[in-house]
Amino acid sequence: MASGENEDYIAQDVIRLNERELNLYREAAAQLYDLMIRAAQAVASQQRWAEVGIPSHAVNLVKYSLQHEMGQHLVCRFDFAGGLDGIPLKMLELNADTCSLMPETAIVQDMHREQESRKLPNGKAFNNLLESLAKRLQHILKHHSDKTPTILLSGLGHDEDWLNTELVTKAAKKANFSDVQEILMERVIFSPDEGFYLELHEEEFRRYDFWFKFVPWDLIVFEETELFDILCNIILNKLGVVLNPAYTMLLQSKGLMKIMHELEPNNPYLLKTSLTEHDFPERRYVRKPYFGRMGENIAYFNGSSTPDYETEGDYGHYSPVYQELATFNMDRKGHRYQPSLFWTDESSALCFRRQDDLILDDDAEFVGHIIAG
Repeated sequence: MASGENEDYIAQDVIRLNERELNLYREAAAQLYDLMIRAAQAVASQQRWAEVGIPSHAVNLVKYSLQHEMGQHLVCRFDFAGGLDGIPLKMLELNADTCSLMPETAIVQDMHREQESRKLPNGKAFNNLLESLAKRLQHILKHHSDKTPTILLSGLGHDEDWLNTELVTKAAKKANFSDVQEILMERVIFSPDEGFYLELHEEEFRRYDFWFKFVPWDLIVFEETELFDILCNIILNKLGVVLNPAYTMLLQSKGLMKIMHELEPNNPYLLKTSLTEHDFPERRYVRKPYFGRMGENIAYFNGSSTPDYETEGDYGHYSPVYQELATFNMDRKGHRYQPSLFWTDESSALCFRRQDDLILDDDAEFVGHIIAG
């Protein structure tokens, strides 16, 4: 994780915060997640799918998921700005599906604190992520009492994906899943009539009732339509359970933040979000794609008709949303700090990243923390 080109990824510094500041993050996440669910239900009841970027061929599955899979969201990550030293805490977005930073948060920052314990004040990180993931998997397994405790965990093969998937594997074993297998997605056999299979040897197959995918729903919906159709059959006919559930694609959409702002325009943790830049006559906003990730394809405007800063990436083909500028905590070296809180039906862990650019992207450093008096 911190070798080769990534040798500077783990910051040597840690952030110290107090219980009051931690509780602010936890309170904000609980309030905002509830608001997101209400906004998602408003989208479904008012048929506002286009406003949040859900294509017509995915509507039935997302609607079904909202109605029948509520409460089966395994894990997501809120990204915030502010929250320390009196800077207002504001939600930037929710990584509702395939959120990264899990092993750094659950394992690395505690290892770092232990290694540097003589140099650091007393205290420990807010980190219940592994235990909370296991508790969520137990809850989901209990909800599907007709299913066997067998789970496949898949990614596209990227090193970072495997590191995050490995943490969920640890949680699944703690949750007493009896058969837990990590496998490339291309090796999973998706049967529209029977569910998920793995070929163990030639002509020897094993069926699994749960599939955890470190592959975004939006990628499947827009780029793997044949697989999406098969998954629809599997889910609608209750042949298997996909984690995270399909409604997380709606929570992932940046367009949902516009609906949230409509529902609670005075919510202290929300930034004004719109589908048009004309709602920001002072031209102070960021433009970001509906389903962007890793800080890609974001443009930062601070009063000019052209962006002061812009990142490239693979998500520029998605329609954009416009969000008012947030104030970040900064240090004396000019680093901007972005706090992130993991939600597993409860606040379960906190971490930070920092960078000296206007937009935090995949080059940001991971920064641990301790809760001290």
